[in-house]
Amino acid sequence: MSNKFGDTILISLLALCLPAWAGESAPAKPRIAVVLDDFALTYKKNVKDEAWEAVKWPVTFAVMPTYKRNKYGFNTVESAKRLSAAGHEVIIHFPFDPFLKLELPKDRVSERDLAEVRRLLAESLRDMPAAKGINNHRSYGATKNRPLMDAFMKELKGKGLYFLDSHVSPKSVAGAEARKAGFRVAVNDIFLESPPRYDNKPFCEKIMRQVAAMARKRGSAVVIGHHYFHGTYDCLQEMVPHLQAEGFEFVFASQLAK
Repeated sequence: MSNKFGDTILISLLALCLPAWAGESAPAKPRIAVVLDDFALTYKKNVKDEAWEAVKWPVTFAVMPTYKRNKYGFNTVESAKRLSAAGHEVIIHFPFDPFLKLELPKDRVSERDLAEVRRLLAESLRDMPAAKGINNHRSYGATKNRPLMDAFMKELKGKGLYFLDSHVSPKSVAGAEARKAGFRVAVNDIFLESPPRYDNKPFCEKIMRQVAAMARKRGSAVVIGHHYFHGTYDCLQEMVPHLQAEGFEFVFASQLAK
């Protein structure tokens, strides 16, 4: 028969010898979500869609709706299907102004505006049934317009989406209105391209280092780029493996929405 008192003393002594971190879970890796806007609209000189689809790390692709298909040649339905099949995350890249002709009164919702937004949202949900979330395409005026953002979030209710505020304006209220409506929300921290430095690999690399610093400090960061540019593609193909080796985890934007 064992000596229970002696066993207790031995266990206590062993516990004192263990390092302070023993038994604790490993610290979480800082997480980065890369979002690529404007997918479904590709010109001949752009990075091929197939190249992005073949990327091996998680990317959230914001796919343009089919509005004005004949003018712009959007490939919405096919793009969303291919991206989902490749294992990436699809969200709806929703345009307000200047692409929709909106009135945007400050003190109320324009019924005309709401009808335009409601129509496009219905088309987007129809064409991208696998979409996990939605973000805004440009929309400098609309995302600052609290009445329209409040009404838009009501239209999104029950659709099973999260909301990503692209934060094209520092005065955007879109994220705040989404939270108020009970949605899981993520907010863009910075853009990978900035005029006139669009197709600029060194600039992209500089931004990715800033993103990494944000993620290390706060635990996570969201960065938005565009799928058009070879400089962006080459930058990410090189930087992401380096940052992964440094301990960063790349995730879908939905994983940072809260």
